Amino acid sequence: MGTHKTHPKLEQALTRGDLAIRQANSVRATAVLQALAKMIVDASDTIGVEAFTSIPDGERIYDPEGGLWPQTLLISLDGPVEEADPDEIRKVWLLADTPSVVFRLEWQRADGKVGRHEARPLAMVAFISDVDIPWSDDEE
Repeated sequence: MGTHKTHPKLEQALTRGDLAIRQANSVRATAVLQALAKMIVDASDTIGVEAFTSIPDGERIYDPEGGLWPQTLLISLDGPVEEADPDEIRKVWLLADTPSVVFRLEWQRADGKVGRHEARPLAMVAFISDVDIPWSDDEE
């Protein structure tokens, strides 16, 4: 059996196209986290709470791992993220394998365990900011 050879120009085009798709998907995931961060900051502000957010290394190209995009939205309600107690930081990831936009939140609970919550955007904003959102983002 002989080996099948791919035309070099075809291989190059497919490789570039694949990289462009990976980059576009990664940029989308970061943009969705940035939008959620803005929603959380603005919602918290309505009740007089200052929320701080950060997406470290958000400009890198990522592929989903274990059903999550690796970009992490860090949220602090106790001052700037860089200065906050690591146990007070909430971490949010975008789920990769869902047809709609769903986030996973993790935080350090008072009993020492890690708390987890998954929700769509408005429900996640309400959960994190403790703001009463007058409508739901559930598709009905």
